[in-house]
Amino acid sequence: MLPTLSAILLLAAGLIHSFSLMCRKLPPGRRPRLYPHQVMPQVGIDLLWLVLCLAGLSLAFQLSVWLGAMATALYFVVLPFVFQLPMAKMMGFKSLRDYLESIDS
Repeated sequence: MLPTLSAILLLAAGLIHSFSLMCRKLPPGRRPRLYPHQVMPQVGIDLLWLVLCLAGLSLAFQLSVWLGAMATALYFVVLPFVFQLPMAKMMGFKSLRDYLESIDS
């Protein structure tokens, strides 16, 4: 039960983290309607993913130090790349390259 809960919390945190990060990089006119425009709700979203991440990682470390270290590495190294392309497509971009070009200009 704990490994599953840890994985669910980390996946949810990764999804919210990717959404928040990708929306912040976009110009205000290109941000999805779902993303808040005020600062306090944006901070709330960031606190939410942070709490979920810490809860998931603490559960993983309770199971074993090795599992906690693996979960930490996977969360910060692998998971961001897993969510970027689907998130860009959900935001209406044709590809990740299209998203990256819109934040550079």
